[in-house]
Amino acid sequence: MTFVILILGCGGGGGSVPPPPPPPPPPPDPTTWTIIALGDSITVGYSEDNPHTEGYVPKLSTMLGKKVINLGIPGAHAEDVANYLVRNLEKYHPTHVLVLIGANDVEANPWDVDHYMGIMQYIVNEIRAHDAVPIVATLTPFCHEKWESYYEANINARNDAIRNILGQNMKVTIADMAKVFTCDMMDLHGGNHPNDWGYDVMAHVWYDALMTNPKY
Repeated sequence: MTFVILILGCGGGGGSVPPPPPPPPPPPDPTTWTIIALGDSITVGYSEDNPHTEGYVPKLSTMLGKKVINLGIPGAHAEDVANYLVRNLEKYHPTHVLVLIGANDVEANPWDVDHYMGIMQYIVNEIRAHDAVPIVATLTPFCHEKWESYYEANINARNDAIRNILGQNMKVTIADMAKVFTCDMMDLHGGNHPNDWGYDVMAHVWYDALMTNPKY
């Protein structure tokens, strides 16, 4: 009598071993980026409580180990940022563009959210057309008592539009300042610029947004 012995290997007869997963992407290296910051006096770094403040830009530069180019314009509206945008993009060739603009638009045209958002969409599209990553911030609050009730709804309407139209529909990374800011972080005197604490918080929010959308 002849016996046939079958030797069965594990895993269905010795099939090929699957390849290892690809290595994770390298960690972000901000020192290779070129970052410009666009906006109004908040980007410039103005504070009525501390005239010597330098705002969020130097704080963010320290955190990144890379100089952020401050292109803020005191008193600017969204349209001013749009008018200078292509010139700035072609001059600096940024990898990332930080955009915080709209406080002066609220004061000048509080209910004209559609016009404001049309400009913001143009800004985002132009930044992307120049192969850069746009990061857009929501607006910080107005905390002077005479402004609070009048402007709150208008700021909220713009912030909702930034989150929905830019963030959800256009997939823009949002630095959501409004979610973390309180009036304790704003000037006591004017009420519409961050104080030193506020600028420090702002730098951290920008940093976190940059790290969620790095460009290698």
